[in-house]
Amino acid sequence: MTSTRTIRGISWDHPRGFDCLAANVSAFEAENPGIEVVWERRSLKQFGEQPIDVLAEHYDLIVLDHPFVGHGSASGCLVDITPIIGKDAVDAMLADSVGKSSASYHWEGGVYGLPTDAAAQVASYRPDLLAELGRDVPETFAETLALARAAKDAGKTIVTPACPTDAMCLVLTFTANLGEPLGDEPGSFWDRRALVEALARIEELVEASHPSSLGWNPIQAYEAMSTSDDIAYIPYAFGYSNFSRLGVTKPILFTDVAGPGHDPKAGALLGGAGCAVTKSARDYEAIGRYLRFVHDPAHQRGAYFDEGGQPGSRTAWLDQRVNEQSRNFFRDTLETLDKSFLRPRFPGFLPFFEEAGEIVHARLQGACSREAAIDRLAAHYDRCLGLEAAQS
Repeated sequence: MTSTRTIRGISWDHPRGFDCLAANVSAFEAENPGIEVVWERRSLKQFGEQPIDVLAEHYDLIVLDHPFVGHGSASGCLVDITPIIGKDAVDAMLADSVGKSSASYHWEGGVYGLPTDAAAQVASYRPDLLAELGRDVPETFAETLALARAAKDAGKTIVTPACPTDAMCLVLTFTANLGEPLGDEPGSFWDRRALVEALARIEELVEASHPSSLGWNPIQAYEAMSTSDDIAYIPYAFGYSNFSRLGVTKPILFTDVAGPGHDPKAGALLGGAGCAVTKSARDYEAIGRYLRFVHDPAHQRGAYFDEGGQPGSRTAWLDQRVNEQSRNFFRDTLETLDKSFLRPRFPGFLPFFEEAGEIVHARLQGACSREAAIDRLAAHYDRCLGLEAAQS
């Protein structure tokens, strides 16, 4: 009697992260008798911040955010996927990528994740409420602020998700849009003037937004937008096609961002999620089969999307049926994805990012001055990367 070969994975707790994988396991198992796939889930906050070292002790696959790849490679808790699926498959995913979503998992000659899901900060709106206000979708930052004023005068509002995690995402986006992105090498901290300008713009935007913005993440903002008639526009939040699909009672439409820089659509922070293989994995042959199944463009634009997934395949983003079912979510945000900003991935970035969000959030709440916030960000950056010791 042949024993079952089991692949264990952990994703994040949302239809876009978990359902689209778990619901399609039976189709894979039917095609691959003797291989069992078991998915578990964790929270969105854990997805963005929880250390992966412990997870790598218990799971074969981790769906993670691309900034984890630097640490995953350096610590050895993730393994290079290239030998598992083959270079041709890796190259095909690069060719079929949405922006840098595939390349984001490539690190120092290895591939430590695959583009299972693609996302970036995008803009969104309620078409019925914009029509009620007599306003077009903003194409510039000035138009966004003008919309916020018009919405307020009419008893409506805009929302800018700015809980600590998303507050820091805004800093990364605005500095990139203004032409001063955070460097992708340790020690490449922002020019102080770039941070001053970016924070000033973010403060202006958050001040013009609903007060709940400071406590909301994107999902909370979209849920409020789709269940009330108060929120007309969200200028920056990681896109979720689930809120624009046919059948949604109060659909949200998604579009490109409108930043203050020379190119309003450039610099939005790249998000998404990718399947990584851990050091605990042993059955590479079975894992290779499963990864090729999940990332096949036909599956991505078919059953994966149908079960709530947000494909990482460019073929799916351009697919007519996928766009019809999502009210053109994918085509209408693709330029923003293609021009998005790839976060640093070097070891030390994630600890910096987590505390930096608290610092920026404190500034947006008025708990410290802009200059004090910048001083704290710079000092924290040096601590996380061990630069203080190196410079002394």
